[in-house]
Amino acid sequence: MGSDKVKIKRFYFIDMENVHRDGLNGIEQLTQKDCVRIYYSNPLETIPIDLHAQMMASPARYEYIRVEVPIKNAADCMILFDLRDLARDHKKAEFIIISNDNDFDRPISEFKHRGINTLKRQTIAECEPEEKAADEKREAEVRKFIKDHFGDIAITGDRDEILEKTVAAVLRGKTKSQVNYNLLKIYDNQSVKLIYNELKPLIKDLPGK
Repeated sequence: MGSDKVKIKRFYFIDMENVHRDGLNGIEQLTQKDCVRIYYSNPLETIPIDLHAQMMASPARYEYIRVEVPIKNAADCMILFDLRDLARDHKKAEFIIISNDNDFDRPISEFKHRGINTLKRQTIAECEPEEKAADEKREAEVRKFIKDHFGDIAITGDRDEILEKTVAAVLRGKTKSQVNYNLLKIYDNQSVKLIYNELKPLIKDLPGK
């Protein structure tokens, strides 16, 4: 179970009556920064023991919300109300509704318009955390740039290995000076200036000069 001291970055709202146990596919990818809120009205025997065991072993936080209001779409309403309330205290979090119900589409659009990062998926497995997607996009951008711009640069040694280290040097650098320091571990002092100048368009938004 997740610790209360860990800042939750992703909230999953499971519409259990709609997606059933299939909606929980992918729980193994969750971390302690995830909170899974399961909304149900029927008894939870519908979740097999093996799935319960996976959930107990997961570092994510799990919360069970029983829907006892005997009205149509009661679970949908509870999910939307809870999402709205949680968004007040977790402004930078992702809010992911796990459901096939199209009735969520309009409220999700309204939440997005208000700056609340909300989306709908059919299973947890379909969800890709935003920071992971951003990291992968950044890596692809850096790799392509280096491949396109380093074709004419003379490199001593295993070219592919050195370029891969150059990619890592850029991705690990949180400031311009860190990138320069990382490059000094790969190239000689004379080459670093040339390499650094080539990389300037990639690192122009990093702090430092």
